[in-house]
Amino acid sequence: MNLSRVLLGLAVWCMVVGCRVLEPAVARQVDGVVTEGRFIEPEAYALYAAAAVREARGEWRQALELYQRGLSEDGSGPELHTRIGAVACKLKQPSLADRAFASAARADADYGPLWFELAHCRQSRGEIVAALGAALEAVRLDPERYEASLLAADLAEQRGDRPLAWRLRDGLATHAASPAAVQTSILSAAVRGREPARAQRASDALAALGRRQGASSSVPGGVRDALVALEGGGLAAAKGGAQRVLGPDPGNADALVIALVVADLEQDSRRFEALVGASGEPGSPISREVVSLLAGLLGRRVGPEVERLVQPRP
Repeated sequence: MNLSRVLLGLAVWCMVVGCRVLEPAVARQVDGVVTEGRFIEPEAYALYAAAAVREARGEWRQALELYQRGLSEDGSGPELHTRIGAVACKLKQPSLADRAFASAARADADYGPLWFELAHCRQSRGEIVAALGAALEAVRLDPERYEASLLAADLAEQRGDRPLAWRLRDGLATHAASPAAVQTSILSAAVRGREPARAQRASDALAALGRRQGASSSVPGGVRDALVALEGGGLAAAKGGAQRVLGPDPGNADALVIALVVADLEQDSRRFEALVGASGEPGSPISREVVSLLAGLLGRRVGPEVERLVQPRP
């Protein structure tokens, strides 16, 4: 079983067992909030999951084809149109991206991931003002998703509006301090902007998160050390720790996911592809702690909706 099948199996398992989206009663719970949603055909979800895996691996043309096939099963909602827009943007197909995002907005203009992906797309085109507007709309519609606030803060900084950027980051530091990605982003921005007090607070928060992760972890020692290093922002130490585990145990799924996350954060596409290509039959299941890392990886490469599918449930 290669990595794509692992990811696909995990995503489908979460959709059927954890997310309960294939049943006629489609009440969904996210972050403790229950909302009612429309029924989505199982065939459409199967295509969505397969496409999401390919998008996560950077196989954008194959992903686009699968997303477009999904429209024949479920073209009435914003989800598939949003993903088509996001992938078309990555493939430098602006006309298709614009049409897809417009279709998603007509289906549901209050769909937060639409504005998040539209912001990313506009940013890639250098349309910073329009991208910031879309990101702020994503924050308004889905304020619990810290990724939208981080994106909006980065865009505000690019535009030269540092007060707005820091209002967004400081709000996250107060209300969403736990995700390591939040503190890592704040630390990077503080270092860039020569904000020593903010940098120290973020560094202290990362260290505390790393200690808590290490104390509560159930994963083996070598993987745990790499996991603690990664949560603390130590990419080099995490990479080395994962490699030391993978050397004698190439089927260690936890170490493989950590190595993939490091390659993704370092934007080392060759390393990422090499790890995916070398992945074989996993010799151990992915632990709960590392499933969260996998969810974050898919969230960055695909979008928050796929991250929610993979996140472990309490």
